[in-house]
This record gives sequence, C-alpha cells and structure tokens, in this order.
Amino acid sequence: MIHWEVRPAFAEDVPTIHALIAELALYEKEPEAFVLSQEDLLKHGFGQTPPLFEVLVADGGADGLLGMAMVYTKYSSWRGPCLFLEDLVVREPYRRLGVGKALLTEVLTLAANRGMDRVEWMVLDWNEPAHAFYRAIGAELLREWWPYRVSGSALASYRRSLHVGSQTV
Repeated sequence: MIHWEVRPAFAEDVPTIHALIAELALYEKEPEAFVLSQEDLLKHGFGQTPPLFEVLVADGGADGLLGMAMVYTKYSSWRGPCLFLEDLVVREPYRRLGVGKALLTEVLTLAANRGMDRVEWMVLDWNEPAHAFYRAIGAELLREWWPYRVSGSALASYRRSLHVGSQTV
C-alpha cells in the first residue's frame, strides 16, 4: 500500500514538477509545446512575490512525488476571484489509487478556504479518462464556452503590426 500526503510544493521540488509537466505534455501529444525551463518555474513560482502560480504535490515519501496540481488565481468579472487548475498530473504507476482525487480535493478546499466559489480547468476533447474522472466528482462541462488563444508567431506578428505606421503601443 502506497501512502502519501498532499502538501504545498517547495523550490527543491521543481525538478520533479518539471518532469511531471513534461510527462503531461507527452500524454497530451504535444511534447514540443513544453518549452518552460526549471529556472522559469523557480523564478515564477518560488522566486517572486506574489508567485504567478502555486503547486500542491502528493508526496509519497520514499516513492518521491506521485503527482501535482498547479493552480493560479484568476478573476471573474461576474463572480470575483476563482482558482484555475492549470495542470493535474499523476505519475502513471500511481494512477487510479486516489492520488488525483486527493490532489483535486485539496485544490477545491484551497479555493473554498479563500472564499472563492469557483474552480475552473480545461480538458482535451479526446481525454475520456479525465472527463470521466471530473464527471464523477460532479464537475460541469461548459460546452457553450470556447477557448481562444493567440500565441507564438501569431502573437509576434500581431505585436509587429502594432508598430507599423505608429509609435510603440
């Protein structure tokens, strides 16, 4: 029987957090999209106040970190502050043992303790195991809200277009 405790991450956990994110990127079929370095994670989550994100980890003692949940606060103009769950990942050998549910429970508890009434996240359309996991806890799938993104070369191109014929914006 594996035992773990969920706790806030420490700076020394960053190499494992980085590896877990890489594992998630591979699972989500986008390993090339993961470009963040361990130094970036240290700087943004542990080297500045306030940090840009927080991480809860499932610490398995001698087994190491079994999984993690990365969250940050966002603001809803309708509901006020809420928590956004960026990543919930459990190392493959420890899935279906309750580690993910324990991490998610801590995320929901964190939001409730901070007076937030909403936690949000996104799931890839093909990730049926994740959809089933979230449905089992009563999560609501928001079919009417579609995410949009401008990133990479599209963002750079847009920024360059702002400089054409005008001063820097």
